[in-house]
Amino acid sequence: KDFSKKTGVNKIYLLIAAAGVLLIILLFLKSRREKQQVDIELQTLREKNLQMEELTKKTRELAHHQRLETIGTMTSSIAHEFNNLLTPIMGYSLMTLEKLPQDDDQIYDDVLEIYNASVKAKDIIARLSELSRKNTESVFKRIVPDDLVNKVLHVTAPALPKNVDIFRDLHCDGRSIEGNETQLSQLLLNLVMNAFQAMGEEGGEITVSTAVEGEDVVFTVRDNGPGI
Repeated sequence: KDFSKKTGVNKIYLLIAAAGVLLIILLFLKSRREKQQVDIELQTLREKNLQMEELTKKTRELAHHQRLETIGTMTSSIAHEFNNLLTPIMGYSLMTLEKLPQDDDQIYDDVLEIYNASVKAKDIIARLSELSRKNTESVFKRIVPDDLVNKVLHVTAPALPKNVDIFRDLHCDGRSIEGNETQLSQLLLNLVMNAFQAMGEEGGEITVSTAVEGEDVVFTVRDNGPGI
């Protein structure tokens, strides 16, 4: 009887131990499933976060593109209005020059200065219109880098601060590249104008250079201002 009793107790202990082991296994499996679920949710959140960042980036790029389009439209409209104002100035100054007595040198020179200034203004407006023209990225043509720099510096010349000197260091020697002239001009124009503004009251020097490095052409805008 005692042996039977002990055997029964041992069976109970074994059952309890087995139940405990089973419970531990079940808890382990549950914990593992929960961890897997958490990992899946974290991965989903990461993917959604990346999607949101990409959406935000595209939204900013779209807004920037729309601002550029607006600026281009405004610039074209302003250029058109200025041309309308310059046309009579040029026409009437020419008419005045034709009617002036040949011996009145002082007035002749003054009116001629008015005419020459209006011609320069019309040329600058024409170049600004070229820079602001709407274009697509597929519009590529042969561009001479040195000529491109000269055009941009000609446009920016009226905005050059009195205490700032600008220099050219061009070494492409007539070599041409395939590119979008409008976009490259806008890029250089922005860099040069930013350099003008960054100089401050102390002034300084700006050097725009071109160079050939292997099969590449390099544009460089360098200034000795305070930096950003």
